Amino acid sequence: MKTAMKNFTVGLAALVWMALGITSLLAAEALEAPAAAALKACLGKPGSDQCLDGLYREALEKQSPAQLLQSLQKYQDTDPGLRLSCHPVVHSLGREIFRVKGNIHDSFSACDQTCHSGCYHGAVERFLRGDGPQDGRARHVSQDELTRKASAACHPKTPRRIYFQCLHGLGHALMYFTENQLDKSLQACDTLPDDWSRSSCYGGVFMENVFSTAPEKRDVSASDYHYPCSRVDAKYRGECYLMQTWRMEEMGLGTEQLFDECSRAGAFATQCAQSIGRDLSNMARGDNSRAVAEKCGQAQGEARHACIRGVVYALIDNTWDGKYALPFCAALSGEDMRYCEQASAEYLKTFVD
Repeated sequence: MKTAMKNFTVGLAALVWMALGITSLLAAEALEAPAAAALKACLGKPGSDQCLDGLYREALEKQSPAQLLQSLQKYQDTDPGLRLSCHPVVHSLGREIFRVKGNIHDSFSACDQTCHSGCYHGAVERFLRGDGPQDGRARHVSQDELTRKASAACHPKTPRRIYFQCLHGLGHALMYFTENQLDKSLQACDTLPDDWSRSSCYGGVFMENVFSTAPEKRDVSASDYHYPCSRVDAKYRGECYLMQTWRMEEMGLGTEQLFDECSRAGAFATQCAQSIGRDLSNMARGDNSRAVAEKCGQAQGEARHACIRGVVYALIDNTWDGKYALPFCAALSGEDMRYCEQASAEYLKTFVD
């Protein structure tokens, strides 16, 4: 009888623990599902930054940055909609992490590469905001203040991949605080100490101009496929063309037309073709590497290689490993595959060690 009671008690305890475990899992799922829905709801609203910032401000009171980044990674792995639009989401998380941490060093220690390293970009943006409002509205920042803060934002002795993300995020942030004034933002980047640092900053400026959450403020043309690259000083044009094909595609061009238009970019034709690859990388992350390989295959010579580079660089930037890049290379054949693998290895060695 005692043995039977003991077995019953043990069995009952096991059932209770199992029930508690199932309840905990269900509760976790219940918490995650509306969070994903809430993120998507924010992304669909005008002024999505304020909405996203509010979600993460509340979330950081209950969860660590690492937990929230892991949650975003899960969404990216399982939800195609958030996979392709999670970069502005993690920008908001970075802004709120900086609000909590109060400095770049601790904020960057809490960030990682999730969703194209947007956490770092958001932290730099919040750094520039200083003691201004925390409700998503930009405050007036003088050019002198921007110049001073820009030159101090990123520490060159950090790992190269982190330093790059800081500089790139700085470009995004400069556009935010100049209210999308392209020339003023580029001039602030010019205060950085070397060509590589300045170019990295320029890239963030031009990306923000193309992908701005305030489309009405973008410096774009309704008819000129090459604007603003065609009007900015030559020293900025390479980084401009590395972002320009998204705008060309937005204006209605297909892949073949994009390659044709890039061939008209003169000395910057290669950067333009690489931009096509960067844009196509979203398809590769969406498990459609073969279609991306076929699209890059429409080009010849250096434009073809540039397209491949654009794909793998963007894929590696997203995860800091070969998770997406190597399956894309495997979708190619012959010399294209060998070139893709070589470009991936060199990029990983340079930026990820």
